[in-house]
Amino acid sequence: MDDKVRELLGKIKETATYAVDAAGSAARQVGQKTGETIEMAKLNMKIFDLNTEIGVNFREIGRIVYDTHLGKETDESALKDLLKAIDDKNDEIESYRARLAEFKKSVICPVCGADCAKTDAFCKKCGAKLEN
Repeated sequence: MDDKVRELLGKIKETATYAVDAAGSAARQVGQKTGETIEMAKLNMKIFDLNTEIGVNFREIGRIVYDTHLGKETDESALKDLLKAIDDKNDEIESYRARLAEFKKSVICPVCGADCAKTDAFCKKCGAKLEN
């Protein structure tokens, strides 16, 4: 085989290997991004569900307060349980938002909960100082 042909075939092989490696790398990145997107969607759904449950708890608290207004006897422990449940759900939402911020590579404002860039010194929504 001619040396020039051998050299050409070597270059073709080298280019093909590079192309396969690049395609594999791109496929891995797409797979990772898809997985992150799915995880972010799951976290957002959990936050939505928890907010819905909090709304139900607020309605129940409102019913208890109104019953008190009407002079009906109410169960104070039920009210405390509802308030504790809301606090627990808000804590869970906060942890989900922190995980979302990691995916988005952002910072959550400690005052208003807005997503801010990691490079921001102050919140774009409320102006609070951010801890980066």
